[in-house]
Amino acid sequence: MRHSLRALALSFVVIAGSAFGQFTETEGNDSKAAANVFTGLSAGSTITGNSTSATTVGLDYFRLTMATAAPGIYKNRMTLTTSGTAGHTGTLRGLTQTGGVINAGTDATLQTSSTVTTPPRYNQWYSFGLGEELFYRVTGAAATTADYVATMSTSMVTPVNLGTFAPGAFTFSTLGRTTVDTEIALYDSSFAPVPGFWSDDEPSPGTSFQSVMSGTLTPGTYYLAVGSFNMANNNSNPVTDRSQASSVADFGGWIMSSSTSITATDWDFGITDINGTTEFSALKTEQYEIYWGELEVVPEPGSMIALGAGLAALAARRRRKAA
Repeated sequence: MRHSLRALALSFVVIAGSAFGQFTETEGNDSKAAANVFTGLSAGSTITGNSTSATTVGLDYFRLTMATAAPGIYKNRMTLTTSGTAGHTGTLRGLTQTGGVINAGTDATLQTSSTVTTPPRYNQWYSFGLGEELFYRVTGAAATTADYVATMSTSMVTPVNLGTFAPGAFTFSTLGRTTVDTEIALYDSSFAPVPGFWSDDEPSPGTSFQSVMSGTLTPGTYYLAVGSFNMANNNSNPVTDRSQASSVADFGGWIMSSSTSITATDWDFGITDINGTTEFSALKTEQYEIYWGELEVVPEPGSMIALGAGLAALAARRRRKAA
């Protein structure tokens, strides 16, 4: 068994918004169907609105499309502020899922802003520069008579280098490495989810809330996402997953975690290929965080030699036939 330990080492680069938009809420935007549609959001974009309740006309829905950017992993925040009494709440919206089937036309809360975060009252998601689309909602209370302003900020995430692995059978697992309710997902070099590589709870007959996902990977670059329950993109849970009821996003191109806990939250995991298992250490340090790792799947040296020999033999046969 190959056994090593590599630590979490994420870095963030703040992206300045050189061309951003200011948007203003208009009533009645009280549902997904009636949401205000705003496009081209980027770092520095703002949404100004007013809400004095958490029901009916107090529900301010927005369908947001972000500006495209260079391919990469981006951490995005929408932070609520006001010049008056604080008390607004932001949520990222999604769809329900039943038995692994996404329920179209539904409205589910994916993530709720919190007063215990720093700064308070922000929502956070990760994207890939693909011009992601999402539903965002703001509500208020009787005392929140002053306008709110939701301001977008963006940081670029540098994934942890997890090393190189051999193509073939893979298993990614947090089982036996943490007591946290984890979720894990895998993305390819184009930042598209790899089919079947998502795990909320380990497959039956297991009973833990840790994550195990297995399958076959071909040569290429992959990105591993590790987070706490509930993590969501726009895909349903695979049939192998024991959990089949978590809410999902309406659209692709982004992923988020709803977890506000940071106390004793470790996300240690292992990656197993044909050569054995490599152990990794990961630690959650902020609310809504997702850990990102990058791995390369490359052919084994022996297989490259065999491939080269095969190509040489084929060329020799062709030369003999030509002669």
